[in-house]
Amino acid sequence: MHNYVVKNFTRSLSIFSFMIIFFMSPAFSEETDNATELINEAEQYLLKGEYRKSIIIYDNILEIFPADPEIHELKGIALSNIRLQSTLAGQETENHPVKYDILETNKLSMLEFYKALEINPNSVIALNGLGLGFGNFGEYNEAKKYFERTLKIEPDNFVAKNYIIHLEKIIKKYPTKYTEKPSFLLNLEINEIPSWVKTNAGWWGSDKISDSDFIAGIQYLTKNGIIKVDSETVKKKSSNIIPVWIKNNAEWWSVGQISDKEFLTGIKYLITNGVINVDTQKNSEMVEKELKKTAWEFKRYLEKIKRDIKNDGRYIEYPNPSDSVIIKYFKEPHKWNLGQFLDRPKDYFEPVKAYLTDDDVYIVHYKIFVNQQPPRLPFDHSTSLQNSFKFWEDYELTTTKDGKKVIIKFEQTKLRSDASAWVTWVVRDLGEGVLGHANIGRGVVEVAVGGYGCDGGFQLFTADTVEYIMTHELGHSLGLGHSDDPDNIMYPAMKEVNYSYCLLT
Repeated sequence: MHNYVVKNFTRSLSIFSFMIIFFMSPAFSEETDNATELINEAEQYLLKGEYRKSIIIYDNILEIFPADPEIHELKGIALSNIRLQSTLAGQETENHPVKYDILETNKLSMLEFYKALEINPNSVIALNGLGLGFGNFGEYNEAKKYFERTLKIEPDNFVAKNYIIHLEKIIKKYPTKYTEKPSFLLNLEINEIPSWVKTNAGWWGSDKISDSDFIAGIQYLTKNGIIKVDSETVKKKSSNIIPVWIKNNAEWWSVGQISDKEFLTGIKYLITNGVINVDTQKNSEMVEKELKKTAWEFKRYLEKIKRDIKNDGRYIEYPNPSDSVIIKYFKEPHKWNLGQFLDRPKDYFEPVKAYLTDDDVYIVHYKIFVNQQPPRLPFDHSTSLQNSFKFWEDYELTTTKDGKKVIIKFEQTKLRSDASAWVTWVVRDLGEGVLGHANIGRGVVEVAVGGYGCDGGFQLFTADTVEYIMTHELGHSLGLGHSDDPDNIMYPAMKEVNYSYCLLT
């Protein structure tokens, strides 16, 4: 029997980005040491699904660094996952589990993502987290807006794309009453770059206006939070001369040759490094005050949604299908789990038929019994299975004894008794880092459709990931062992596992 393990399967959350912030000032050295230890400890709890413990630690870190967006994101993820703690496997199991109000916990999660987004408007994790949160409230159209904002920043973000696809299906099925968004929050969302700032940039680039006029436009962007800069991180101005290349950037931006994001990122860098001098936030306390004000307004909005859900008796289908899949799976696990047959002797399964053709080629004929897929899966893995069959049917194989060519032929059968191998997709935890099982030659092929290695909770893999695992495990079923070549499908460790709906991609 072989296990397929993902290389570095347990995700290691990056500490480096935090360290950059912490080491900005020598005064923070002691806090930095403490925070680093806390981050490591919280990470371990998060990845084990012990979310309450991780939340306590994240709160301690936020006492030291209240405006750190990454900590708000991680706390938001922990709160988001804790909602369904009583039904998801692999999470906290204690003698007296705490009963959570899932609406309240979802609200608290969204507040953390909102704070992170206020600090870092380009945070994909925060945008996807808010999209998930609104979906958990049944506010599907609002949820879709946040995922669409993610795609403006990262057009290839497959997590946002998968959520949008699933949301669109839900919207068609369940016409729902929505809670009206307050005008204050709507106005904040329209906080885009005014056209006159771009016009000014073009004029300045062609020397039609002065440096001070251009700086006035940049000043507007910082005062209105379009560019967020804390004065504690800004270096003193080293020169009164603005480099020529900045003018070129401004002119290119004004005619659309570089994006708003590229321009704003460049300007923020120049402000932070003292090349452009503008009035910035006085200190982190002012940043925190602004966060509290906007978060208070957002909290009121979420409270109104909660009331509307209860008053309307709103039915909610969660936008992350992983939740419903794992719940359904544990109601009747015997239907999808063939693990009890893994240790059966080979003669329990039909022998593989093989014959030599007149062209001196071996034809190996495999009959495969394909088990039902677990219910509520958003992807039909039948197509992936056919792709795996085709992979091996097209693969160049030769016998080890006489070097003759081998051609594989797969045939599906509805009877287990006729099959040489049984294929099944499983949702259960196969063990840390284990993605599949297979008997060599004859027996059971188990392939995980999801796992717990992303954020401690069960998350579905992408269809491509499941197909790759299936192809590997079928290779074992054909009698192949592991390869030492990292680029070979039979290499024992998978380089990358992608989760369809996990916020920590």
